[in-house]
Amino acid sequence: MIDVLLATYRPQAAMLKAQVDSIRAQRGVDVNLICREDDEGLGACGNFSALLAESRAEYAAFSDQDDVWDKDKLEKCLAKMRELEAIYGKDVPLLVFCDGYVTDVELNRKPGTVLSRQRVNIAKGLCFNRLLMQNFVAGNAMLFNAALREKAGKVPPQALMHDAWLVLVAAAFGHIGFVDEPLYFYRQHGENVIGATDCGSRHFLKRALEGVSAFRSRLAANAAEAAAFVERFGGESPDAAMALATLPTCGWLERRIRIIRHRLFKQGLLRNLSLLLFA
Repeated sequence: MIDVLLATYRPQAAMLKAQVDSIRAQRGVDVNLICREDDEGLGACGNFSALLAESRAEYAAFSDQDDVWDKDKLEKCLAKMRELEAIYGKDVPLLVFCDGYVTDVELNRKPGTVLSRQRVNIAKGLCFNRLLMQNFVAGNAMLFNAALREKAGKVPPQALMHDAWLVLVAAAFGHIGFVDEPLYFYRQHGENVIGATDCGSRHFLKRALEGVSAFRSRLAANAAEAAAFVERFGGESPDAAMALATLPTCGWLERRIRIIRHRLFKQGLLRNLSLLLFA
């Protein structure tokens, strides 16, 4: 059984129906759909955290309110999950994710996929220290097991997002698998919480124009998430989390020493040059 955790906030009826229909049409798996409207002002992260607390199935998957899933999405992700279980066992926190098509409101495909637009090396980027700095695994692409759900616990308010938190826990204490195939349609419209950013030259120029203070604010948010991780897991936490958690309090030279020593890098030369220049 797979719990599909569908978080909603004032959804457009037609989009929500299309997503629910695509979930119900999943082949080869048993699905238990759990929906929750955010009428308490929790935000996406808080709403998904509340849904996690309701999940009891062996596996779970997050769902946005306006995507459409390929009919084989869960079956293919579950197949990869079982490959990991055969190696590591079911008691180890495991997470699987896939790619997705980027579309407009009418589900017409746009250039690139969710992951190709981020210009990341997937295998290289799945190590814990890099995920602390740059998460590219979207919640709507995930399937995870009960062991990860229990280990992750309640998503702390300092987490950048619910998906980033689960990915960090999986990378620190378990394993992550990738299905190299677009298995969902990610609608882009004016009400997306995050969106599928194309991290090309225009994106870097926009970030550069935001200035050093905006850069350091984003780094402080990463550090706050790392501090929440250390607070939750204590001595189990990898050294990289401990190093990042107090990075903003360090002097200029110590910040750069920690970044290099613990390889607290993002992906791409420009990202890392900016990190070393402005941290």
